[in-house]
Amino acid sequence: MRSRMLLAATLGLAACGGHNAPSGPPPAPVPFSRPVVALRDVKMDGVGVVGGSVLIVMRIYNPNDYGLEQPRVTYHLYVDDSKLTDGMYDADITIGPRDSAFVEVPAAVSYAKAGLAGRRLVNMGTINWRVVGNIYSDTPYGRLGAPYDRVGRFSSVGSVKKRLQ
Repeated sequence: MRSRMLLAATLGLAACGGHNAPSGPPPAPVPFSRPVVALRDVKMDGVGVVGGSVLIVMRIYNPNDYGLEQPRVTYHLYVDDSKLTDGMYDADITIGPRDSAFVEVPAAVSYAKAGLAGRRLVNMGTINWRVVGNIYSDTPYGRLGAPYDRVGRFSSVGSVKKRLQ
């Protein structure tokens, strides 16, 4: 008896649920194109007691018809396949519609990790950088985000040579 009542209640709720469904087409998707992130440079910024800091210089292009306000950049910085550092940075800028801006992301690095990069530079003459993360920004449609993955190469003779993927 109880199972019949449960079955009847379940069927009744399922039948009623269909009548409350909204009619018409689904809402239009948010007009958001992913910002284009380019790795421009990775440079030593300072040295402290327990480690140092580097600046990850990125160029961020906004392909949208509206500004991107206060972008938040999350990052994982690699030397070849070894993680050097990771973190998050809130930039206090607005990137205008169809415009770009340079963002310098400060990142703390331990001496052990910095030594790894230095040894690879001395032994091989170049370092392959990779920065992976997400960029989030305030838009007229709320806070939206997109992933990025960029690589570069530092040579002891020059600076980062970008190669976008």
